[in-house]
Amino acid sequence: MAEKKFELSIIIVNWNGAEFVSKCLKSVFESKFNKPWEVIVVDNHSSDRSVEIIKQFPQVILIENKENVGFGAANNQALKQATGKFVFLLNPDVQIFPDNLEKLVKKIGEEEKIAIVAPQLVNEDGSLQREIGHFPGLADSILVLLKLHRLPFFKDLVYPKVDYSREQEAEHLMGSALLIRRKVLDSVGVFDERFFLWFEETDLEKRIKDAGWKLIYYPQVHVVHLLSRSIKQVSPFKRQLMWSKSLGIYFRKHKSQAARILLLPFILLGLIIAGFMALKNIFSK
Repeated sequence: MAEKKFELSIIIVNWNGAEFVSKCLKSVFESKFNKPWEVIVVDNHSSDRSVEIIKQFPQVILIENKENVGFGAANNQALKQATGKFVFLLNPDVQIFPDNLEKLVKKIGEEEKIAIVAPQLVNEDGSLQREIGHFPGLADSILVLLKLHRLPFFKDLVYPKVDYSREQEAEHLMGSALLIRRKVLDSVGVFDERFFLWFEETDLEKRIKDAGWKLIYYPQVHVVHLLSRSIKQVSPFKRQLMWSKSLGIYFRKHKSQAARILLLPFILLGLIIAGFMALKNIFSK
């Protein structure tokens, strides 16, 4: 890694985000952060006007990929160039506020064992998003694969009840906006590029937690998250396929052989259900 020159490196991975990436970057450059910082955007071979829009911000260090290499791999490309003491991983469908960066950096600096600080995620209407969770287990993964987590009874089994008004240490945080201490990444490693999409931040956070670091949810700072706008361009069946593949990789890395064997038929059943729903939607049009 290059010698650190900046206090903060902001990394944004974009794919077909023309609808919202301009608002994201505009909010970033309106920040009141008085220490040296840089912004690196990796465009994952967008087919819309994303690159044209990003180039309207000359302060951005832009990496243009000739193919979509996946979320984790694209972040790793930026991390190779980033020279910040802290790294802020930001989705292109997130908008921040002028004092966010200063407050987040101040928070992570309060304790040496804090590896990650995540702001509160809110929808455009101000309602809260679910962002604190547990690492995937066999039972909750099966419920999600079979779409049973959408039912009220099972939802409470999959998602922990959390007081989102309270600052707290978390096991797992959604990866939409994460401030990370760079030396932690140098210690535990960056993203595992076998995860094309989904579970890449889960795997990273698992390795960070296993190494004894803390993940902090910090609701005193909030950002607006438009919630998965890019991925909604992908068909539901393909999303299920990518999600299932990444879940399988996570289980191979972090779970027992017995758990992996038990999970497999439910992955297949989940794909059958998703395929059936896709066909139903086609023929109902």
